[in-house]
Amino acid sequence: MENDIKKDKRNKIITILIIVFISIIVLCTYFSKTIKNMLLPEVNVVNMKPGTIGEGLDLKGTVQYQNTHKIVSKPEWHIKEIKVKVNQDVKQGDILATVDNDEIILKEKIEKAKIMKLEDELKNLKNPPKPTESKEGDKSKSSSGEQDTSKSNEDRIKEVKFELETENMQYKEIRKGLTDDGNILSDIDGKIVSIGSQGSGGNSGSDEETAAVSGEGMPLFQMINSETNFSVKWTVSYKEGEKYSIGDKVNIFIPTVEKDSSGNIKDKKLSSNIAQKKYNDKKEEYEFSADIKDEVDMKQGDKVTINTAEGTKKYNNVIPKSCLNEDQGKSYIFLVKQRSGALGSEFYVEKVFVQVNAYDDQNCSIKSSQSNDETKDSYGIVSNTSKPLSDKTEVKIQFAGK
Repeated sequence: MENDIKKDKRNKIITILIIVFISIIVLCTYFSKTIKNMLLPEVNVVNMKPGTIGEGLDLKGTVQYQNTHKIVSKPEWHIKEIKVKVNQDVKQGDILATVDNDEIILKEKIEKAKIMKLEDELKNLKNPPKPTESKEGDKSKSSSGEQDTSKSNEDRIKEVKFELETENMQYKEIRKGLTDDGNILSDIDGKIVSIGSQGSGGNSGSDEETAAVSGEGMPLFQMINSETNFSVKWTVSYKEGEKYSIGDKVNIFIPTVEKDSSGNIKDKKLSSNIAQKKYNDKKEEYEFSADIKDEVDMKQGDKVTINTAEGTKKYNNVIPKSCLNEDQGKSYIFLVKQRSGALGSEFYVEKVFVQVNAYDDQNCSIKSSQSNDETKDSYGIVSNTSKPLSDKTEVKIQFAGK
């Protein structure tokens, strides 16, 4: 019995020692990894991307139509249902939407009553009742009074005529662009490019779509015809905008569906000139636009790249010049990769020699000297480091926002 007790006590001690030993190992591993991470070089990484090399400025622009035909909401219109969709072709006279016709009829009746009242007044003014015969002694007095009355009568006739003309114009405007049933009609042949605040298609007649276009005084529909061209609009800060003027040449790069041998999307390069320059004092920036005269496959709202320098060229593999390093006249970069280490997976850098195709003050275009593109299997290219690096050095990636 005593031996069993001693055996149990020994087992407990052994168990406690094992737990303590494991805890020490875990703690040492944790602190060792933490201390190691604190001592590792911290690096920032970037990825290669398409860009232009030159002294110009790369900007993002939005494609828009040069001119659109608008049908604007009127105060009398309360939209009930939208009958068309964005990108739909329409003919002159086609029904675009319906309004609350009862409200229109009520407005017409109220306006008609005003017109009838003014017409009756004008008729009475033009045909006043004959004055009653007066005695000889009163003729001189009545003659002066009749002249004053005649003058005021003529003035009032002019006023009523003006009011009547105004009311008739307002009456005609109430149903302008509408049928007797309250339908909004297209007044041109063309294509719908936007409905109210919508820039893309939606379900015709939905409650959300009706609400989006029911605002008074805003364009209900914007349409284009076959002769409408595209333009590109972009904004820059006041400081940058001061460098450019109307007529300056710009390059516009439009993404296509084609890809090059490296799998990057090809851009179509178009040349144009700045057509408009407008200063926005609220945002303290300039708004620019350039016309696109070439036939291209695009639509309103597409994003394009604008470059403001004539001598620039588009490249696919562009990185900041801070990524480049020199070794005996040869250029190289550090790629960040991952491997298994004693304390788990770890990041390290790999030295890769590259060829520099072109460069400017800030960026450069590179090509790996290796037969295969090793950048595809990396976490990025080192653009900045807290300590000097060498090949296979373990590092810590400094992610954005940390």
